[in-house]
Amino acid sequence: MTQSGFYKLSQRYIDLINDSGGSYKDNKERPVYCCMQDKYYPDIFWAIPTSSISQRPQKQLERIKQLCALPDRDIRSCYYHIGHTNRPAIFKISNTLPVTEAYIDGEYTSQGRHLILRNKNLITEIERKLSRILFDESLHPNKYEQRISTIYNFLKK
Repeated sequence: MTQSGFYKLSQRYIDLINDSGGSYKDNKERPVYCCMQDKYYPDIFWAIPTSSISQRPQKQLERIKQLCALPDRDIRSCYYHIGHTNRPAIFKISNTLPVTEAYIDGEYTSQGRHLILRNKNLITEIERKLSRILFDESLHPNKYEQRISTIYNFLKK
């Protein structure tokens, strides 16, 4: 997998999350952004589900913007990030998933090419928020609905 690339998760992986007591619903095959490689287990990447801004109701978009505007010290400010991939997008950072190549169905393509995020400022900000979410998860294992710690421990084996 390429760091900063977008991929499609396999149904087998979504089943793994749901079977472990977590919750992950993806009926539209949304791309996940493989943000960064794990520093302790190089086969594991941290993937962040993305969503198009245009498909969000205005009320929901306003709530996401309010969360993003909270002071940096508030962990809720890291739940989402609004940026641009091949279109305006929402990065659902608090829905991050540890994933290995075995659970990837393939590259997410746009106009026939593998979509890779190249905006260094956007990458830096997403990684900063992701680091905060992972730290919060280390203090409160399985705090988030997808059960990050359980899936991570499974993949480490």
